[in-house]
Amino acid sequence: MCSSVSKTLAPAYRVGWVAPGKYMDQVSKMKLFHSLSSTAITHEVIGNFLETGRYEAHLRKLRRTLHANYLQYVRVICEFFPAGTKISRPQGGLSLWVALPKQIDTVDLYNIAVRNKIIFSPGRLFTLQNQFGNCMRLSYGLEWNEKVENALMLLGKLAKSLM
Repeated sequence: MCSSVSKTLAPAYRVGWVAPGKYMDQVSKMKLFHSLSSTAITHEVIGNFLETGRYEAHLRKLRRTLHANYLQYVRVICEFFPAGTKISRPQGGLSLWVALPKQIDTVDLYNIAVRNKIIFSPGRLFTLQNQFGNCMRLSYGLEWNEKVENALMLLGKLAKSLM
């Protein structure tokens, strides 16, 4: 078992933990090599954060925020994206899988969106086969604000223009 705080606190912290079981000796040796360059103060602060229960409170707040973001994304996608667009219901993580009508190529949409300073991941990036050409992955981990809402509305309008 292993985990980290990379997605729940900050990726730059690079702090995680492991329960190595029978591999304790090997993991200890690897940790020794990697500890030479890690920041002890970061480990101490995060350890304290975990011990005091503040991490659990942080996770509860983060889950509420992500759920609210998800609902906002669904609202805007349903209103501004082409008819027939389908949206995943993620059970975790920070991303939505969006399937647009088949005639929309999300690589083409991406090229137009980038010129408008909008970034998403075209579906083809997630397969070795020639599939998911009409799909995209959208992150809803950003703070919801007017700028994000306007960008999502514009993305929907751009998608409609490709039909």
